[in-house]
Amino acid sequence: MRLPVRLALALMALALGCASQPPLPPLAPAGPPVSAEAPVVVYGASWCRHTRAAMDWLDAHGVPSRYRNVETDAAAYDDMNNRLTEGRVRGSGIPVLDVRGRVLLGFHAEEVERALRD
Repeated sequence: MRLPVRLALALMALALGCASQPPLPPLAPAGPPVSAEAPVVVYGASWCRHTRAAMDWLDAHGVPSRYRNVETDAAAYDDMNNRLTEGRVRGSGIPVLDVRGRVLLGFHAEEVERALRD
C-alpha cells in the first residue's frame, strides 16, 4: 500500500520520538471516538514504545480505551490532528490521548490520571 506524500511525511515526523525502538506486536484494532464505554482514545503506531506504554498503563489500571493506528489509517491520522487543533495543543508526536475530550500529547501517567479525575 502506498501512502499519500502528506501522510508519509507526517508519519516520518511522528517517528522521531520512537524511531530508535524495534517494532512491537500489533495492538487492538481501531475503534470509535471517546464514548462512555471507552473514555480514552489513544492515537499512535504499533512500533512506538510510548504508545505501547500508554496502552499497557491503561490496561493495568482497568481504564477502557480504544486504539487508533495513525500509521495505517488516514482517517485516524486526520482525526488526531483535528483533535490537536481543536484542543489547541501545539507540537507533534505520538501518542496523542483523548481523555474524556481532553487532548494530551505524549504519555504521562500523572496527566492521564488527572484528566480521568477531572
